[in-house]
Amino acid sequence: MSIHRVIASALIAGVALAGCSAGGESGSASAPKIELVETTPAATGEVAKVTWALPSGEPASLDPARTGDYSANTVGTNLCESLLRLRTDYSTAPGLASEVTQKDPATVVITLRDGVTFWDGSALTADDVVYSLKRNMDPKIASYAAHVYANVSAIEKTGPLEVTVRFKIPDVQFVPDLAGVPGAIIQQKFATEAGPAFGTPSGGLMCTGPFKLGAWQSGQRITIERNDSYWDSARKAKAVAIDFVPLTDSSTLTSALLSGEVDGVYGAPVGSIAALQRSETGKLYFGPSTETVSLGAVAAEGPAADPRIRQALDLAIDKGSFVTSVLKGAGEPLKTFTPPLAWQGSPAKAVYDAGYAALPDTSRADLDAAKKLVTEAAPSRTELVIATPAGDQSLLQTATIAQAAAQQIGLTLTIKQLQPAEFAGLFYDPALRKGIDLIATTGYLEVPGALYYAPGFVFPGAAFNWTNYENPEVIANMAAATSATDPAVSAEKFVAAQAVFAPAKLQITLAGSYNRLFLNKRLTGAPASFSYISSAWAAEVGAP
Repeated sequence: MSIHRVIASALIAGVALAGCSAGGESGSASAPKIELVETTPAATGEVAKVTWALPSGEPASLDPARTGDYSANTVGTNLCESLLRLRTDYSTAPGLASEVTQKDPATVVITLRDGVTFWDGSALTADDVVYSLKRNMDPKIASYAAHVYANVSAIEKTGPLEVTVRFKIPDVQFVPDLAGVPGAIIQQKFATEAGPAFGTPSGGLMCTGPFKLGAWQSGQRITIERNDSYWDSARKAKAVAIDFVPLTDSSTLTSALLSGEVDGVYGAPVGSIAALQRSETGKLYFGPSTETVSLGAVAAEGPAADPRIRQALDLAIDKGSFVTSVLKGAGEPLKTFTPPLAWQGSPAKAVYDAGYAALPDTSRADLDAAKKLVTEAAPSRTELVIATPAGDQSLLQTATIAQAAAQQIGLTLTIKQLQPAEFAGLFYDPALRKGIDLIATTGYLEVPGALYYAPGFVFPGAAFNWTNYENPEVIANMAAATSATDPAVSAEKFVAAQAVFAPAKLQITLAGSYNRLFLNKRLTGAPASFSYISSAWAAEVGAP
């Protein structure tokens, strides 16, 4: 999960479906109309070389167990495939597994496709799958996906092409998680021989994807090459090779896109939207996304730990104006931290949609109501500190807007900029959060499922439950939602819990941002939705 996989991972957005228009609502009269599309027109021909930018920089590793951020996923999901595939609407389809069955609440059976091969031509086996999944449970590996396996008791080979996963506590979110890197499969023999170097420039990879790892020149580029022996001939890549180049400076990246030096990027700079929309070199697409911008309460004591203060700050900020000024219209207000895209592919979509629609709408500022809440809370101190990562202008602007809103309701918000590494540490080390009340942050869901993100906030002791939130009704409904194998029953229980925890503003979710894809006009086929984060998207890129 991503609070920006907690800077890099954890928060979310309400987005419209493909083909509709959207934009900020309240206070956003000047926001441009933006068309959301799930994908770009299908490619019809091959291309020899594509150059793609990584605005978040070079990944530290491409080992799926250490993959969970923008750059690593943008590259790695084209190399190491998962048991399920993520579609552009955030539904799932068979991947390396032809079928994944929830046999009973405590048992999931994975049936592997016959005929899948690794890049070296060897066959994918059930042993490789057992090895790959079990790595996520090994404390020595310290997998980023370890939380997905927290309720797993055993992973066993139960047939030549069958693997059975057993649970100590039922967990219906486990199956959709297999559409992301938690379900990625690697070759046991290669990984064992590579040891700690697996997934690095020196250790390499061995997977089954439509591309294989080519040259990796640290600090300069990562080249992936088409796998001409790819097992799924219908999805053979149209690009012969792709160079990924780290370009973290927004101005440099924009110039490279406009000049054609770089062919494409996911996460095009918000500040460059107008320039990229005017480009004759390529086209800027907007797609549905699970990305969000939020203020997170990180203190178990003090004003931010009081839900009335969080609710007051939420009411003091006009979300439509926020979308216009910070996201340049490329987003929309959200009612809570799990965005509707998370359940668009669910058979219980109608239940989730109705539950979301029933949540209070606080997109318009209401200063009188906010001031009343502050008065009722009568906090012993009215001075708060909000942390932002230094150099992130969008989050600094977010904190500045929160600061101005706080002042209007009798609170004083001091902005504290931390170096990115120090800011990232806030998510893991409680000692680093001392003296800080709030953080300005972004995040996303990389797999479908309403139960992917919320448990981390609502259960006592959970990873993001920094305010020590505890509500017996929420706990009971969330536990029931997690263990119910009937999608409708699970959705009803989740919606009942959400009706209680969402108004408590465990995260003050300001907006969901749309996915921003810039594509040179010589190319097409790339998905425009945020599904790229967990899919072999590059295989679709080719000539118009």
